Amino acid sequence: MDQGRTTCWKSWMRWTLISMLATTVLAVTRARTTAAPSGHRLIPPGVREVLRLLRITARPRPRRDRDHVLHWSARRRHHRHRAARAHRRWNDITTTATT
Repeated sequence: MDQGRTTCWKSWMRWTLISMLATTVLAVTRARTTAAPSGHRLIPPGVREVLRLLRITARPRPRRDRDHVLHWSARRRHHRHRAARAHRRWNDITTTATT
């Protein structure tokens, strides 16, 4: 969790939230499992295992109904269109400025 790269307030807050949730999950897991069942020993969970546990327990399941999928498809395509138009405009500006 120490490899987070943050460049703005929103990303810093998101990374902090994920770190706090991971710490909470680890603390609760440690408190509840003082000994492994049937005498097995367990290694400490890795970053991927903690994130998998967080995805399963903390995040809601994604919606998969048709209307929702079509809405997000249209939203993504609209955003890509706007981004491509902005890039073309920027390339035209930089091309005319350098010539």
